[in-house]
Amino acid sequence: MVHQATQIAGNKPIAIGHSYSMLAVIPERNEGDAPWTIPLEMSRVSTDSNSTQKGIAQLNVVLNNPNLPWSKELCVAVVDSAYGNKQFLSPLQQQKNLVILARSRSNRVFYQSPVISETPAHRGHPTWYGARFDLKEPDTWHEPTEVSHLSYKTRRGRTIKATINAWSNMLMRGGKALPTQLFPFTLLRIESVDEFDQSLFRPMWLIVIGERRGQLSALQAHQSYRQRFDLEHSFRFQKQNLLLTTFETPDVEHEQQWVKFVMLAYIQLWAAHSIAVALPRPWEKHLIPLPFTRISPSKVQQDWFRIISQLGSPAVSPKTRGYSSGRKLGQIQSRRPRLPVIKKRKSPASVPKFAA
Repeated sequence: MVHQATQIAGNKPIAIGHSYSMLAVIPERNEGDAPWTIPLEMSRVSTDSNSTQKGIAQLNVVLNNPNLPWSKELCVAVVDSAYGNKQFLSPLQQQKNLVILARSRSNRVFYQSPVISETPAHRGHPTWYGARFDLKEPDTWHEPTEVSHLSYKTRRGRTIKATINAWSNMLMRGGKALPTQLFPFTLLRIESVDEFDQSLFRPMWLIVIGERRGQLSALQAHQSYRQRFDLEHSFRFQKQNLLLTTFETPDVEHEQQWVKFVMLAYIQLWAAHSIAVALPRPWEKHLIPLPFTRISPSKVQQDWFRIISQLGSPAVSPKTRGYSSGRKLGQIQSRRPRLPVIKKRKSPASVPKFAA
């Protein structure tokens, strides 16, 4: 059983199933291009693991592979707020070419870098943190290091103006096992308004952490995180058009093979997007052709029969090999063993011990 948000009042936010973690490349796109992602690795989060540990393992495998073209280039990983914690950020600081762009909850507390004294103290613990920076208390904020402004239009022509405040050399509370306090980061606050200066969304907080974070400007960080939502479009397409979650089987191995099969099908669509032709449906002929330089996955899938007919397939045509005799009379099938239900939950808080 895994956590799943639900809108049904009084219902527990749980669901029966397996969690999967996908690492994908988000190709750069121009204005008007359809959103795409290129899956690199998608596997099940095992029972004795969690999504944070799985994400770390996936990133390390990809970044440590010298045969990949980005092994020595600057890589930016965009993740949501579930990964903006020290359990995920601290172990990945060994990757010198990786910059992590993570969303932060608006109720967290960070710290400024401590002021280094010219005369070091001879007693006491060294100062690790500076002034407190509470995201929900503006009185604790100091002046931002950089302020940027940008304006852009959505696909529907809506004008959005964004103000980005950046605070550099911020610190996150860490510990002995996960010394996050040793890795400063840049904190961004993005506030979006419409053309009438009316607030559109709640302010968004982003964490930019990594040794090469200085090579990423505030505007580039904002644009990179906006493009992260291309991943959500891919998930929706894979579920609706490629039947990612429709296949049901009691065998975990068959389930994992099906997920890989869907990922390969999606990659084939990406490989053929440059030769695909956007064919409008009968009720879409009145629409004005959009100036897309990269058409959507659904349009490539619509033209897939023509593509595969022209390219051909190396597979051999199926042939009849006889008919199975089926089950014999009186044959008894063994029952499937009943396995215990595994519930993933947070470990209970430790009870403080008091001396008698």
